[in-house]
Amino acid sequence: MMSPVRFGQRKFRAGGTSGSVFSLVAATLGSGTLSFSYVVQQNGYVLGSLLIVLGALISYYTGMLIVKCAEATGRTRYEDIALKLYGPRAARWTSIANLVCLVGFTFSYVTYVKK
Repeated sequence: MMSPVRFGQRKFRAGGTSGSVFSLVAATLGSGTLSFSYVVQQNGYVLGSLLIVLGALISYYTGMLIVKCAEATGRTRYEDIALKLYGPRAARWTSIANLVCLVGFTFSYVTYVKK
């Protein structure tokens, strides 16, 4: 099984819409790495470091789950994976969750840049 990064590189062509959206979301999430110092400041060196490592492990695990689901279903979009595994109702909820998440990321990024 390949890593989530290699999976993304294989599935998204350079300069395509999918690749551009993926890069935008990755950049937005990347700005979250700036909050690491805040986590350490609020929780101390030991607990802060443990929380960061825990977050990284959870992120890796969920990334691998998405890769497994994509390989098992032959689909690459969250909505298509949900449709294949759980039916149209789950696909609709997945679309709504993605929309809410992306709008939230956009607001967070704008707020971060504004400060």
